Amino acid sequence: MLMTVCHQIWERDPDTCFNVYSIYPGKDKQLVRDPRINFMSGTAMSVALFHFPLALLARLFSLVKIKLPLPKALSKLRSSMALLDIGGITFSDGRVLQLFYNVLSIWPAMLLGVPVIKLSQALGPFETGINRTISRRLLSKCEIIFSRGQITSSYLDKYFPELHYEEADDIAFLYQNEYSLSNENEGKVTALTERLKELKSEGKSIIGFVPSVLVLKRSLKKGLNYPGVLLNLVLSSINDNVHYVIYPNGTREGASNLMNNDILAIKAIKKYFEAELSPEQLMKIDWVDFDINTRGVRHITQCCSALVTSRYHAMVAGLALCVPTMVIGWSHKYRETLKRFGAERFAIDFQNENLNIQNLYKEFLRERLNIRSSLNSKIEEVKSRSMAQFNYIEKMLESFF
Repeated sequence: MLMTVCHQIWERDPDTCFNVYSIYPGKDKQLVRDPRINFMSGTAMSVALFHFPLALLARLFSLVKIKLPLPKALSKLRSSMALLDIGGITFSDGRVLQLFYNVLSIWPAMLLGVPVIKLSQALGPFETGINRTISRRLLSKCEIIFSRGQITSSYLDKYFPELHYEEADDIAFLYQNEYSLSNENEGKVTALTERLKELKSEGKSIIGFVPSVLVLKRSLKKGLNYPGVLLNLVLSSINDNVHYVIYPNGTREGASNLMNNDILAIKAIKKYFEAELSPEQLMKIDWVDFDINTRGVRHITQCCSALVTSRYHAMVAGLALCVPTMVIGWSHKYRETLKRFGAERFAIDFQNENLNIQNLYKEFLRERLNIRSSLNSKIEEVKSRSMAQFNYIEKMLESFF
């Protein structure tokens, strides 16, 4: 999402600089060398203990016409033309810690008089009192909200009919490989994709699996066997003329923290598979347990005949490349995006019965040619709906100058 935002705006104004508030500022500085991008800390600790209190203090001083000096991170925020919020899902019930981060990541900009634009994302539901109350106060102060689909829009209409929002498909539908800002393990990815292309030329179907460390974590809490679910899907088609590739979407190679690190999920799944499958069966699986970037994800996805994922932006990669895609996920964000393609029935909650997931998988494989045809017929319309966000920003840029 970040890469697409930067490049779409650079196509309109190549001199635009971005101040990016990252939860991994040190790592991102190492990966990205473009001088037009400044990475600063956007960790929960930073926004809670520094950004918000100082922005509030600056706001109070501004009431008596005093411009309070601010540290670099907040000074750059105050001088920005807008804060572009590219959260994936925000202000959603059942995510209390994330809710406070959703608040503190945009409230400082509002206090400093910087317009907040929530680019295409899922929001809601808003059934709980605390979420509904906080959301009403904060969302009403946004310059504009771009709802990612009909389910999010229905939540906004139900609870906050006064809000200014427009529907727009996910930013990442506009991603192009030349937008990449980093180069993680490209040699390994090239070797893998060449192997997959060769297998495909021999008549094999390539089925990709992109697991989620978040779904693994939630499954463990609920006593569910997520690796076992994926194993049963593999077993149900392993005797067909297929080859599997299991790869991550979010990676932090070498890190032990589960957050945004699907490599840990892949390692857990691989260990489980190795205990259950024969050596001959394991030969039918390639594993990616190293850092890859979005370009790498797209290159691997392009080789797939079908994709099963638990990660939202891996789903977007599949849909954008017109690769038939099934989701084992956890929120409405998948269904409302798949609905754009008439494929919402191929999203299922990970808490479903194992047999239900297997049955859907079998139907999905039977229907994959029809799904591909539907994706091809809808993708340009979806990209056009996504582009509407940048047309809005372009007009805002013109008025700013």
